[in-house]
Amino acid sequence: MVKLRSLSVAVGHAKNQTLAHPEAYATVKKSGPVAYNSGDWGQIIFQCFGSAWPKVLPFCLLNTLSVIIFMLLRDHDIIDCSLSSQAHTYGSVVLSFLLVSRINTALARYNESRGFIGIMYQETRELIQYAICLSKHYGNMDKEAREWRNELAYRSMILLRMAIAVVEFCSKGQPAWKCKELTGIEKLYMTPDDSWSLHSQATSESEYTNSMRVPFRAAFLVRETVTSNQNRLKTPLHITQMNAMLTSVDRFMSGFYGMRKFITTPVPFPLIQMTRTILCFYLFTIPLIFLKDSKAENVVEHSLSVFMLTYGFMGLELVAIELDDPFGNDDNDFDCLAFANMVFEDSFLMIHHVDGEEWANNLRKRMCRYDDEGKTDVMDANEKTNLLNHADKILKEGESFRMDSFAV
Repeated sequence: MVKLRSLSVAVGHAKNQTLAHPEAYATVKKSGPVAYNSGDWGQIIFQCFGSAWPKVLPFCLLNTLSVIIFMLLRDHDIIDCSLSSQAHTYGSVVLSFLLVSRINTALARYNESRGFIGIMYQETRELIQYAICLSKHYGNMDKEAREWRNELAYRSMILLRMAIAVVEFCSKGQPAWKCKELTGIEKLYMTPDDSWSLHSQATSESEYTNSMRVPFRAAFLVRETVTSNQNRLKTPLHITQMNAMLTSVDRFMSGFYGMRKFITTPVPFPLIQMTRTILCFYLFTIPLIFLKDSKAENVVEHSLSVFMLTYGFMGLELVAIELDDPFGNDDNDFDCLAFANMVFEDSFLMIHHVDGEEWANNLRKRMCRYDDEGKTDVMDANEKTNLLNHADKILKEGESFRMDSFAV
């Protein structure tokens, strides 16, 4: 009963911190992935947030306007630009094949990257929980044991934060070692110095390359903390239990290696070039095909046909472009930091449950960077996933909620 009460106090304390400092959430920006109710036809068709409509609409209007202009030029005997439809008949087959391959490749990469990110979230939670449960099981409840658990929890969360910083580097431009959560000896160890240039081809100015190395160094610190239990705990862990924790670190790094592969291996350029070239030629010559057998009274019918053809073909290409980089600032991109913050909060609660409020607050302060006035920027979060807000809203309204791969 006492443990359950202490856990509820921890939750209440977290809520009080939010209420006490609402300015920390004032600049939070909602972002993707976009949540939706697949049974709501009106929402699916007319929703603009996360839709392809804002990007594809200019192309649709341009092509529709071209139909009208070319028909007026032809009807006034100025110029007749009509083309035979035979080339388009064969071209549509090639274009359809390329677009289907393009969208399938982009969607497969999108789902694969989400799987790798999910592994990192999962293993961070598992590692911290392993450390807490196993060390507590052997009666390690003295100050040294609490320091070991606090250090392992902090370094595990920093490992996740550094991996997220690498994933988001291209969109945010922030090197991993400049994250505000990174402090103390960990910051000194992960900040590039002269030795980095001495033993690598990258210079000190190569922020992207050096950021890629930071998670490896963070993983080394986590492994050092795990193995240090033999000297720091009154009753050390059994070798098989320590190996289970190290295996969790290995699985985390497998997820990070997968993300590195995703980042450094884009879709082959020739495939993108061929698809884009054929698409542009096909779409922007569609108005000339309709001139062959069109009459002035059919302008509305042909304009609508051109509009929908442009929406279909160009829309698929624009969707594939958005899926190519799911870690930017687009509506459908993953909100990696928001989900990482959930992992951090779960860790605070676990530490609070075993070691008490003081140790949980020490860990929270180190991650959240409280200033002298007690204010915090909530782990430097500048975005908040709209997925969670939408789920809460639907659950409160009692509606059904369907979302694939919702688990963090």
